[in-house]
Amino acid sequence: MKLRYILLLLLLLAAGTSPAYYFGQNKVNLVPEEWSTLQTMHFDIYYPRGEDEFGRVVALMAEETYYTLKDQLTFPIGSRIPVMFYSSKTNFQSTNIIYPLLTEGVGGFTESLRNRVAIPFDGSYSDLEELLAHELTHAYTNALEDGVANALRSMRPTSFPFWFSEGLPEYLSIGGESDYNNMFILDMVVNDKLPPLQNLGGYYAYRLGESFLAYLAKSYGKDKVTEYYYTLRSSNGLDNATKKVFGLEFDDLESRWRYQLKRDFYPLVESQGIPVESLEKRSDSKKKGAYFNLMPRFSPDGSRYVWFSSAESRYSVWMGSLHGLSEPRRILKGEATGEIEEFHCFRSNLSWFPDNRRVAFAAKTANGDRIHILDVDRRKIVRSIAPAGMSAIYELDVAPDGRSLVFAGQQGMRCDLFLMDLESENLTRITDDLYNDLQPRFTPDGQSVVFASERSRDPESRRRGLFANLNRNIFSLDLAGGELTQHTFEKKDCSFPQVDAKGQNLYYINSDGGVSNIFALDLKGGGRAKVTSVLSGVYSADLSPDSRHLLLANYFDGAWDIYFKDRSLDTLRFSAYPAPRTVALEDSLLAGIDLGELDRYGKREALKPRRVNPAAGFSTRDPFLTEFPTFEYTAEDSLLLQRDFSYDDRPQTKDNPPVVKPYRARFSLDSLWGGLAYSPTVGTIGYVELSMSDMMGDHGIGINAGVSGKLEESNLALTYLYLRQRMDYGIGVFNHNDEYFFREVVPGPNNDIWFRYRERQSGGYFLLRYPFSRFLRLEFDQMVYQRGSYLYQLGDSLEVELANDLDLVYSPGFRLVHDNALYGSTGPLLGWRLYYDLNTTINDGKIDYVTNYLDWRSYTLFSKRYSIALRGIAGISTGPNHQRFSLGGYYGIRAYGDNLSGSKKAVLTAELRFPFFEYIDMAFPLPLTIPNIRGSIFAELGTVFDDFDNFQPFDGSKLKDLRLGYGFGPRLDLGYVILALDVTWLTDLETNSRPTFYISLSEDF
Repeated sequence: MKLRYILLLLLLLAAGTSPAYYFGQNKVNLVPEEWSTLQTMHFDIYYPRGEDEFGRVVALMAEETYYTLKDQLTFPIGSRIPVMFYSSKTNFQSTNIIYPLLTEGVGGFTESLRNRVAIPFDGSYSDLEELLAHELTHAYTNALEDGVANALRSMRPTSFPFWFSEGLPEYLSIGGESDYNNMFILDMVVNDKLPPLQNLGGYYAYRLGESFLAYLAKSYGKDKVTEYYYTLRSSNGLDNATKKVFGLEFDDLESRWRYQLKRDFYPLVESQGIPVESLEKRSDSKKKGAYFNLMPRFSPDGSRYVWFSSAESRYSVWMGSLHGLSEPRRILKGEATGEIEEFHCFRSNLSWFPDNRRVAFAAKTANGDRIHILDVDRRKIVRSIAPAGMSAIYELDVAPDGRSLVFAGQQGMRCDLFLMDLESENLTRITDDLYNDLQPRFTPDGQSVVFASERSRDPESRRRGLFANLNRNIFSLDLAGGELTQHTFEKKDCSFPQVDAKGQNLYYINSDGGVSNIFALDLKGGGRAKVTSVLSGVYSADLSPDSRHLLLANYFDGAWDIYFKDRSLDTLRFSAYPAPRTVALEDSLLAGIDLGELDRYGKREALKPRRVNPAAGFSTRDPFLTEFPTFEYTAEDSLLLQRDFSYDDRPQTKDNPPVVKPYRARFSLDSLWGGLAYSPTVGTIGYVELSMSDMMGDHGIGINAGVSGKLEESNLALTYLYLRQRMDYGIGVFNHNDEYFFREVVPGPNNDIWFRYRERQSGGYFLLRYPFSRFLRLEFDQMVYQRGSYLYQLGDSLEVELANDLDLVYSPGFRLVHDNALYGSTGPLLGWRLYYDLNTTINDGKIDYVTNYLDWRSYTLFSKRYSIALRGIAGISTGPNHQRFSLGGYYGIRAYGDNLSGSKKAVLTAELRFPFFEYIDMAFPLPLTIPNIRGSIFAELGTVFDDFDNFQPFDGSKLKDLRLGYGFGPRLDLGYVILALDVTWLTDLETNSRPTFYISLSEDF
């Protein structure tokens, strides 16, 4: 069994990964992505094969973004940047470029090993361009280390504060112009919860970092942001850099920013109300620990409503009553099975059938996106529909007659609207173009669909980019005649349209005025009215069938909550607004973009910066001397500062078009380490470990070599892992050697005889790993190897082989793994896990042993931060050479320190996990703050034995073959490891042992 786990570890290392014991959730590659490549001047572009127009668009987008970033960061990059565009979020989440599991909330990433950028496409070119600018900022700054570090030897690259590392890409891609992003800042200012920037982490670091840098650009100029970036790289500490650039302590500069935020946002408090002043709060994010409460929807009779909530830690479907007389309840748990693995972040919604009993919604499943129909009374999914050819299904709406539904879906590289007949499940594509169409809703008569679409442009947009001026307005489409009508003409994005039951008013959400609220258009008389004026931002809303009540998901005080408005909307005050106009339903998104511009940016020969003649003096084009006089340099390095970067200017001629090529896997080195030594007795001793993979991470090769003396006595392993399909395959060959020395004492002087005993195992192994879902997988491995045992007698100058024993061994293994656990800072808090392992060894046609091993774990979260963890372990090994299980340690009883073992094992553990200290603030001997220390109280009961007949759990009132331990201790998350200190005792129910201290660097079970 030891050899099996060593080889499985090597297989994972071949893919550049490391296992977390034997649990862990799965990436499911539903449909392998086929790739084409385009090599431009600065980028290697990878995009889905057959989508050449998309490839050219994103290649041009990348090069235009590069020169936008270069205008700000001044220096050219020193290496090429690979950029992968995935055809959908689902394919992106199954990427093998990085091993960690990606959730729906991850928009994209830039990995540091090869500076690869990975981005999904969800149908919106505007969002794609914004996301690309963010990730290319990361890649650009990474690549600058290659090109600038040699030129600026006096500069010492340092780690940026996290708020700066993520704030800079947000600032360069958005520039503080997004009302949605600013909503989080507004809310923190209004509720006096604006945290200090230093040591800030998580999502707020993105928002506050962007806001701070946007303030610097507005107050001191954009060039100061660039200077600040380079000074932070060269200075020791944030304060030193801030003093050099701004002449202020960082705290003083941060204080000025905070005052400016108050100037910017306090006027909004005058015009916008606190939600509870005009609305009734129906969800309780603080009490339930639910950060998300979104997408409320009234039932057709108006008596109840449903919404999505993250209460109880899983994003699920909840239901409440109109007047709030009964406690809301969860009617469907999500994110725990393959039937509902995940929802599309901020996209999935709910829609009722006219029978007031069934609700439709879309979810991500183990086999792709599905439309589920939920019976809210039975709390059960009664039907699941898999529309053909869909890579993603977003918002949907059931027709008033319940016979059809409309949804926004992604097919290929387009996000369009589709109409489905529910009886036949036939699909009709009602829009078919490159524009992003989303959030469809039937009109009350079922003859038209209103929806949001990026079919309009804002000519006054200050953002730069091919699609930066796209904005989202509200349209309606006549299903019979195909006539498209534009209803809103806003400069800021509109979302979630709905027509009331009378067909009188069209409601939608817009951030006109800086805060997202609900507006209404009079479809018959004309004009626009503002329906709500609340802080800090409405995301989605629904109007009751009688138009007397309103449900809305609003962000305030750090969370989204559901609010209820119980008053007539007949008193709305409408003001003049442009009349609706008919627009052409045509595919014109790329009409204003000259893809011929890409012919400027074909791959060129690698050019190096040219040094300027020192006699010519300092170049006036040198940005460090002309724009950043605060930078320091030494005389011996000054010649290196005289560099001509004109080689990287934007090309003026269109004579170098990029060429489309199919993707071919080429291996590159991922890791390499080892060591070498020499011994006079055995000669050269060395160890080397390396791993390689292709650009997509679908193929992995690992080589492990521990050379010691003769080749046959060395440890060698060559592994290959193939991850491109849903089923993972691994194969390898190995030579495993183990030896030890012993002596036999014979009477008489100098008659001790020394022996060397060596075991050698050489062969091959094969692994299959099939994920049924994100939470469940089956693994099968088999090894065939020759096992040899050798005994040598050592003499003065030679070694004599006394005996050897060779046999052929076949060792198959089978494992079933389930894991849907949700983690806290030090270990799992909710869900359950199961690991079952069956393996055997057949030696020369005879069974050596058969081992069954089961590890079951359950976690129950209560009161938001407290959890009960249970674990049951059982193992049994039979056969002439059965394996043995130990009782002590992490997988047994921590208080037990003896070397008791047996062929049968059973352990039960119960543990209470709780917050121990919120933080410890020390002043002496070192100023140190230690946050979020958690604690555990546990009890463990177990045994190991060989014979059921001789097993005796009790001896009177005392424990005999059973062992019982208990204890407690703190846990602290150190980032890469969890530090745990347990104080444990062993008891036989009559006496207690002395305490044993158990220190570990692993997470809670």
